[in-house]
Amino acid sequence: MRVKARTLAATLLLGLFGCATAPEPPAGYPVEENGKVLPPQGELNVLAETIARDLVRHHDNMDTTRLMAVTTPVMLEQFDQSSQFARQLGEALTAALHQQGLNLLDLNGGNTVRVTEQGNLMLTRDFEQLASQLPVEEVVVATIATSRDSVVINSRILSVANKRIVSTSHSSVPWQQLPQHFGPSRQVSLEAGGLYRHEASGRGGVVEREER
Repeated sequence: MRVKARTLAATLLLGLFGCATAPEPPAGYPVEENGKVLPPQGELNVLAETIARDLVRHHDNMDTTRLMAVTTPVMLEQFDQSSQFARQLGEALTAALHQQGLNLLDLNGGNTVRVTEQGNLMLTRDFEQLASQLPVEEVVVATIATSRDSVVINSRILSVANKRIVSTSHSSVPWQQLPQHFGPSRQVSLEAGGLYRHEASGRGGVVEREER
């Protein structure tokens, strides 16, 4: 009986030791210095963080007290055209730049909170509900272009006072890293405002997937 009791005690101790040992984090999950496992970053967020670090690193005279705004990226061929990817990139850039310590103003912040059946809302795209004068000193702008294999984002920070470029960033990402947003071109594609017929699909510039 004593031998069995000792064996049972040793088994319990090993079990407790195993519970106290932190499990290995799943492959691909980042880990903080304190051992906390974080969920993996999406490729869009990784891209936004890369752009944000570039813009901060290459700024001529970084001053985090200046008020800055992030505009929605536009297509290189048509400055008045945006897309679902562009809007999501703009939101990701806002978060990434704020995490870099910049002083940001939200261009979509309304003057009042609207209590509706959908919830209590403040963000808006109705210009009549936005402030007419915003004390912004610098603005982040970006263009999106596609090639046969990749998506190209050129970003810059402009001084509102004189439109001077004070920082730039260039990023080129294979479309396969953004499969939720882009895919290979079809045999007939729209490029530079014209229709082009290629010998096979994938020969033209990559295309953004349709919104669902």
